[in-house]
Amino acid sequence: MNWEVRTMRSATSYFNATLYRKTLARFWPLWAGYGVIWAFLMPLNLLNQYLNVIVGDYRAAIDTRLDAALQFPSYVVPGMYLAAFFAVLCAMAVFGYLYSSRSSCWFHALPMRREALFTTQYLAGLSFLLLPQLATAVLAAMVEVAFLPMDFWGQALGALLAWLLAISGICLFFFSFAAFCAMFTGHILALPAFYGILNILAAVIYELVDSVMHEFFFGYTGSSAAYQIVEYLTPAYALREAAYWQGSSNIPRFESSATLAVYAGVGVVLAFASLYVYRRRHAETAGDVVAIPLVRPLFKYGVSFCAGLCFGMFTAAFFGWNSVTALTPWVLVWSVIGYFVAEMLLTKSFRVLKAWRGAVIMPAVLLVLCLALQWDLFGVETRVPQLDQVAALEVSMDMGAPIDGGEYLDITLQDPETIQKFIALHQAIVDDRERLDYSNSGQFLAGESYVRLQLHYSLKSGGSLDRSYSSIPVHQNELEVQGSVTNLIGQLYQDRALVAQAYDFEGFLKNRRLTGAWLDRVWEDKGDGSRELTYGVYVNFCAQELWDAVQQDFAEGSIGVRYLFDEDADRQNNTYMTDLVFSSETLLVRNEDGTFRPTYNSDLTITLTPHARHTLAVLEGSGIWEKGYSLASRSAVSESGGWEPDTSVG
Repeated sequence: MNWEVRTMRSATSYFNATLYRKTLARFWPLWAGYGVIWAFLMPLNLLNQYLNVIVGDYRAAIDTRLDAALQFPSYVVPGMYLAAFFAVLCAMAVFGYLYSSRSSCWFHALPMRREALFTTQYLAGLSFLLLPQLATAVLAAMVEVAFLPMDFWGQALGALLAWLLAISGICLFFFSFAAFCAMFTGHILALPAFYGILNILAAVIYELVDSVMHEFFFGYTGSSAAYQIVEYLTPAYALREAAYWQGSSNIPRFESSATLAVYAGVGVVLAFASLYVYRRRHAETAGDVVAIPLVRPLFKYGVSFCAGLCFGMFTAAFFGWNSVTALTPWVLVWSVIGYFVAEMLLTKSFRVLKAWRGAVIMPAVLLVLCLALQWDLFGVETRVPQLDQVAALEVSMDMGAPIDGGEYLDITLQDPETIQKFIALHQAIVDDRERLDYSNSGQFLAGESYVRLQLHYSLKSGGSLDRSYSSIPVHQNELEVQGSVTNLIGQLYQDRALVAQAYDFEGFLKNRRLTGAWLDRVWEDKGDGSRELTYGVYVNFCAQELWDAVQQDFAEGSIGVRYLFDEDADRQNNTYMTDLVFSSETLLVRNEDGTFRPTYNSDLTITLTPHARHTLAVLEGSGIWEKGYSLASRSAVSESGGWEPDTSVG
């Protein structure tokens, strides 16, 4: 007798169609609601616009409809926030069985491998987002095909496809991220909390550390390189910037399609990482805030670290204790409190004092960190680059009095001689920081005036260094003290090349034309023996002559002189209260499509001085003094409290 032995190959299934359909049917309100929102945002909105287009001008109507269709990719940015919100809801729905012991045991008793269970639920949750978007795209395409000529189908459908790909990639990332968070917790309310916190964790930690650095280091402004990294690690920010649709350019595109693609790729990686964690997750952890034992210490010390910095700085600021000496104890106290709170959440008990040994670790780390910062062991506060290390220097600086077009200096320097002057000033500020830092209540010395200074060094190594000093006190008795901060700032004020760049005479008329001039704050003789301060006496008829005269006077050093102290006697005696204001507008430029670029106006204010002989001569010849106007001098005050007219002019 011949026995035929038949063998059946065993296969590993990673997907269960029945469970997939059951999950879709069970949570239909979730994906239906998401789909309805998109239906109103896109196809129904587009149909409404098309039906309301005035058809009197056929070509105009077609252009209007096409423009509406081409704006679909701009819906990606608001859609990103919608997707981020629904992604966590979908994860809570499809992985909700992990958070109850009964449902967890029931699901894991099903005759399927864990890989199949995870994959089925993951694809079901992702379908909650992708299928409504696909249906939205199909409906929108039907509207476009029905109302647009065939010649425009390519453009309209291309924009629609760009929207679908971008928003699908964003959904893939956010849902995978939510699924990844779902694997680490056994409590359904902890999932949205972890999801929200981890989405902004990089930005929060950066802001906390950056705020502490600001407290410890005088002039510290943060690291631009670190900030750029944080931006990419904050999904909502990075995706919003990348998904900005530049539809007005010749080639419509997203700001950064590569960033969108990278985040979609990260979503795929997170999906596999979630599967890896899911395979090693114990069903008994249902109900625990943190379900993975390896992550529990990270959770405790992470909460302790953030609580110490956040609430420590808040408490010190609340009581007005603006010193690192007061900040450090509060950071330590709140780090201990944060540790015990995290321990309560993990053990689900208030009896956590026995864990005091673990509570000592993070405060000890923070104490070492605070002491290292206070003593500046890393040389952050005292760092001043050498001249041979600097490729360029961006400077933003107050230029003292008078308050006119030259009161601020914003330039980029590449001249080594000028850069060295600012490096010397920077070094002087660092050396005298104990007196200059207002937060140092013990040694801070208030000045008669204050100067704002911002420095951005572009280093030859490829890095950068930023420093910002918002209120540098300057002292009149140190103006002649060589090497002092006040003396060095005063020397910069006397540098006519820097002052010229502060006024930006060249830039004011670059690709622009002079349109007028007027005098601001002049005395007007009312004819009855009284005078009135008048604003806006126009001298447009001699604007060009006045402009040329101002250039001559500035070259001779009789106008545009900067004063470090506003109440200085030289300042009061050598400047008028009257300003001369020039106006200009951009030249008319034609675009490639034949239209003209919009013009815009700009003003430049020059404070007049008694020594500006060329400018005063033009004003004398203009005849305005015969009309009863006269310059307002700062050197004398009338009995009524007003400024006296200058008797030597007009």
